[in-house]
Amino acid sequence: MAIESKMNRGPIGRSSKKEVNKSGNWNWIIILFIIAIAGGGWYYFSSDDGTVDQTDSGSGGISISTGEYQAVFLDNGQVYFGELNQNRGQFYTLTDVFYLQSGAAGIDQVSSLSLTKLGNEAHGPEDRMEINVEHILFIEDMKGDSKVVQAINDYKTSN
Repeated sequence: MAIESKMNRGPIGRSSKKEVNKSGNWNWIIILFIIAIAGGGWYYFSSDDGTVDQTDSGSGGISISTGEYQAVFLDNGQVYFGELNQNRGQFYTLTDVFYLQSGAAGIDQVSSLSLTKLGNEAHGPEDRMEINVEHILFIEDMKGDSKVVQAINDYKTSN
């Protein structure tokens, strides 16, 4: 019996077969965990194409206050005012649209800004804009007592 017990032990300084299997399992678990983390990181960074997230809520990564006016600042320097509605793919819909237009002034005169309703132009566009999210710099909710909102309300009551 003494000989049998020495035969099952293995050489001095080496792990027995059972200990090798346990540490081998942990190595595989660690390797799989690292692969999963690397794959998740790759998916996260490869799916980020610089656009607003499209979620099931319909408004993406931007919270939209419905029934209120927003100022939409575009990358071409133009600012549009209106009611921003939920997105449709790569586009947001802006309705009841107004924009600022500078009046022509002489050299000594101060230039004036006027609020213009979209649709009053010569080409007669509809009062709705589809804006590509890639061109939106930022969006601001407007207070009810702002001068722009007051001018919009004055325009609506007079027309």
